[in-house]
Amino acid sequence: MYRIPEAAVKTVKKYADYTVEELSSLSLLERISLQNWTIEYVTILSIVGYIVLFLLGSWYNQKITKKYLTLLTPFFTKTFYQYGVQKDQLYIKDVADHFTSYATGRANIAKVGISIQLKPRHNLFLWSTEAIMSFFFDSIKTPEDTVVFDVIPFNNYDNFIFGIVSKLGMDKARKLCYYLSLTRTSDSPKLPESFVFMSEANELQEKLFTKELELALDLSSASYIKSIAFTDQPQERPEKILDLKPSRRVVIQTKLVTGDDQLAHIGKVLEAIFNVIDKLSTQEITLKPETAKKIVRTREIEIGKLKKIEEDEKQEKLADEKARQRKAEREQLRKLSPEEQEKIEKKAAEKRQKKLLKKQRIRG
Repeated sequence: MYRIPEAAVKTVKKYADYTVEELSSLSLLERISLQNWTIEYVTILSIVGYIVLFLLGSWYNQKITKKYLTLLTPFFTKTFYQYGVQKDQLYIKDVADHFTSYATGRANIAKVGISIQLKPRHNLFLWSTEAIMSFFFDSIKTPEDTVVFDVIPFNNYDNFIFGIVSKLGMDKARKLCYYLSLTRTSDSPKLPESFVFMSEANELQEKLFTKELELALDLSSASYIKSIAFTDQPQERPEKILDLKPSRRVVIQTKLVTGDDQLAHIGKVLEAIFNVIDKLSTQEITLKPETAKKIVRTREIEIGKLKKIEEDEKQEKLADEKARQRKAEREQLRKLSPEEQEKIEKKAAEKRQKKLLKKQRIRG
């Protein structure tokens, strides 16, 4: 078989095959051309791609936030002295997918906090992961563009929980909001079929569901108005009794929409809620004594649950402390001589005998 001479075979040397003297004789461009830069190219392109997508997603979130808050400007400036975080600033960008705005300067209302949570468009990996995981875990929310209006009243009024919740997310709302877990669900002919009442007493829906609020809701609004809730309890399940301290507010959760009809409905709902707060603040709406007692009883039950948990934790800590003390005493006892150990054991036995005799005298 004919064999090609080795000298005729053209070999391609890698960068590492060159000696220092050979590399020194090459120009900078020649040395660069010897190296395989594939990994570096892929890395740089990935970084650049991530930055571009991040900036585009962040820019788009900021764009729809500004558009939404601008569309609400006529409504808020009509009823509030200040709308926006400052005179010439509508919102604050907290992170790339979360924005905050604010309204204040209205009788009986201290402030309206506006929290806008958007899809993480700046992070496609996070967006897709949350979307997939939300199918399997109720604790993980499906990524969507949402707005929460947190209305804080100036004046005190009766403590209670009353909600109007869309049936589309009713079960999840009860799981995610502690205060809704304290309510009972009921249908009503006054409500569109797509909504339900969640309240602590029937009197609440009779007095708080005003004609104005009834007219503000229609069948289609359940697709973007998620819940309306008057509450004095926290959203997160409390871990300490102090967490149950009443803090009155009204929470309206909606999807971020920009249609004229949808925004008109949200504006009507907000206005109806503000007017209900006015009536509560001026004592035009009050609860019957039996309803107030029922609500107080609910709070007492929740306080009792937390007291039981705190007492169990306290007893557990005491038991652990006693176990550590007994262990330390046993280790100390091992270090003593046999005579000293016998003397201590004898004293402990006498102490136990005295306790036993004392119990027998008490029983006798």
